[in-house]
Amino acid sequence: MIRTFARAATFLALAATLLAPRPALADAYLDAWHPYQTYWAVGWSAAIPTTSLRSNFISNPGLLGGGFDIRIGVVGRLAVGGSATWNWFDQTISSLTIQQGQLTFTGPVYRRLGAFTALATVHYYFTQSAVQPFVGVGLGGVWFSTLQQTVNRPQNTSTSGLVVAPEVGFLFNVAQRLGLYLSGRYQFNMTTIPGVKNPQWASVQAGLAYYF
Repeated sequence: MIRTFARAATFLALAATLLAPRPALADAYLDAWHPYQTYWAVGWSAAIPTTSLRSNFISNPGLLGGGFDIRIGVVGRLAVGGSATWNWFDQTISSLTIQQGQLTFTGPVYRRLGAFTALATVHYYFTQSAVQPFVGVGLGGVWFSTLQQTVNRPQNTSTSGLVVAPEVGFLFNVAQRLGLYLSGRYQFNMTTIPGVKNPQWASVQAGLAYYF
């Protein structure tokens, strides 16, 4: 009799554990029930100049920047969309010798670079779990504005060109239809600014995403 009661108690405890209400888990983006979800994201972007952009024009990281993304699931865990980012770099060099027309100047130089990038994107998410690693690539255009200031002689330029930008990152699903993302992107710009051909940088993106 005691064994029967013990077995019954064990069974009831197990049933209570299985049937007890649990907190809702955050749904993954592009899960099995929502294969065509729309993803909206906004966040911060910080960039580090590389190659000739770093050596010939500006070496300071650009900590002021931001971005906006929209993605739509098309098949499985594949999404297509668009991205717009803005990055800002500036630096004061205490002493530099530069040639401006017929003049040679040695002294302090202030340099500034602003870049607006618009991309068409493709991303693939490897899992449908709480943490979703992903890879992607963007193709599009970039618009540059630069300033080089020496005493009272400003030199402004503007240009545009094509962009290729591979990306890898993680989406952290923290609540229903809500996530935090962290990604790294390498941006290769096919254009020329003063002293630099094909300026490039590596950037970090972080922000908030909503999907429905």
